[in-house]
Amino acid sequence: MKSRAPVQVVLGPLLATSLSACASAPVASRPAAEFPSQAALRAIEAKPAAPPAMPQEREVDGSWAPAGSLPELAGDEPWQAASAWDAAFSAAVERAERPPRVTRSMSCAAREIGRFLLEHAEPPPEGLRRFMTAACGSATSVTSYAVHGGEVPETATDEEVLARWEGELRARVEKRLRPGMDVAGFSFERIAGRAVALAVFGSAEAEIKPFSPVPDARGEVVIEGRLTRPADEVTAYVNRGRTGVAQCDVDMAVPRPGFRVICHPDPRDRSAWIQVLYAPPKRVLSRPFAHVLARRPGLAPVYQEEADAASPPISRPVGSAAQFTRVVVDQLNVARAQAGLRPVTLAARESATAARLAPRFFAAAFGETETPDADLITLGLLAGWEVDGTIRDGNFLSIYSPRGLDAGRWLSAALEMPMGRATLLTPDIEQVAIGPLVTREPDGLGAMVTSYRFHRGGDHTADVNLLLTRVIEARRRMGLAPPKRLATMPEVMKEELGLVHAGESDTGSALDAVLEQAVHRFGRNMRGYVVETTSIDALELPPEILRQRALHLDIGVTHHRPKGAAWAQYVIFIVYADYSANEV
Repeated sequence: MKSRAPVQVVLGPLLATSLSACASAPVASRPAAEFPSQAALRAIEAKPAAPPAMPQEREVDGSWAPAGSLPELAGDEPWQAASAWDAAFSAAVERAERPPRVTRSMSCAAREIGRFLLEHAEPPPEGLRRFMTAACGSATSVTSYAVHGGEVPETATDEEVLARWEGELRARVEKRLRPGMDVAGFSFERIAGRAVALAVFGSAEAEIKPFSPVPDARGEVVIEGRLTRPADEVTAYVNRGRTGVAQCDVDMAVPRPGFRVICHPDPRDRSAWIQVLYAPPKRVLSRPFAHVLARRPGLAPVYQEEADAASPPISRPVGSAAQFTRVVVDQLNVARAQAGLRPVTLAARESATAARLAPRFFAAAFGETETPDADLITLGLLAGWEVDGTIRDGNFLSIYSPRGLDAGRWLSAALEMPMGRATLLTPDIEQVAIGPLVTREPDGLGAMVTSYRFHRGGDHTADVNLLLTRVIEARRRMGLAPPKRLATMPEVMKEELGLVHAGESDTGSALDAVLEQAVHRFGRNMRGYVVETTSIDALELPPEILRQRALHLDIGVTHHRPKGAAWAQYVIFIVYADYSANEV
């Protein structure tokens, strides 16, 4: 699953003094996000496409619950070796050039996956494995195993089994422990004359501080850490109820690559998925880097595939790609109606393009050779070149279900995780484009779905209030008073931003005009920023502004569509009083 991510262009800070206002040269806005052209998509279409080799999976019979106790804290809490087997694994990973961090949560995941292997003689399917790993408190997904197992005499001690298997375990760990596998866990399990030694590995894109997956007294799950790579933005979503999803708060007082997200699960949910995403610098796509399972106090998460689905699937077998698309739209609108949401319509021309690209997308996504085609297709469909209207933003989801030709089950799988719900069940999406894939032997259904939101009118009062609320919350967490707004400036900014929206002024000239009036009205130095971005959630204020003891600030928002841009983009003005150093 991938999401749209914001790209932003920043102009500033500009300074206006109480003696004169600075004048900047006119600045022509450029697209904040760049997308592949329609010609680039046609070039991908023209490539020969071999049928993608799709995965196969068995279904889970019944439900799953943890076999042992779960760590109280999620995140990267260190693991301690407690047995001869643990010591042997520790010695094996220490031989690596860059040994991974071995965590309690990943070792709990190794225990649960190992016991499933012993009971079923095969690994758990992807959805259950993801659930096991998150239930154990690991925000990093398990992406690789090193496993050795077999029959053992019930009279043999663990140490005697270790003496026979240690060399093989070491060899398998060394083979699987590739560069980039920086988090690991281990467990040795025995059931009824069979044993398994299982090491699990994952690639962590962030170092996450230990945290409680149980909401605190305020109903919050707080996830804090530091990305191991640069990022322009961090966002997070949490499931609420059977079909709901909510965006989590992101503390704007924490500069990148650090992050602090605050999520509010529904207190009635036994467990709730949280996904945290990041956008690399100057990239339109964001990607999940943490999958967290919040849970109610005193209750362990329980996995039951059908019963725990966002909406229990209504069986809708399909026989063709066209029928699959029709059924998905119909059933999606049923789910939206049950959630009290307006129906969506199919973007027909964009869907035709998506349908032609679907085999190439899944071939690239599941192929053994890396290719940029999957990302290019994602970006090209997000652009919505053949979608009518002024696009505000979009979300993209791709799901392949290897469990037969049932569109109802495909939709249920698509709505399991927060990003699937954000793509399909966000209240104000209006159109979707669907690129279906129907496979035989194995029978399965896949689809790329792109959803679009549009700008309707020019009133951005709600966006201004949202940003001011984020500033207030960030300052509250720092123990500082809410900022005071600049009287009369909202009207001034609204007038100047209206000219930008109409194409009658550039952003730099408009900000200069706002600052000049602010200087004359307040008789002190004023500073201002312009941010052009594809996402209102991308705005971050520098610490030197947020941490001012007495902050006088105001914010204005509009949107416009620069020449050549696929989407409209926000224009955000941030204007604040420039106090002397001894006042900060």
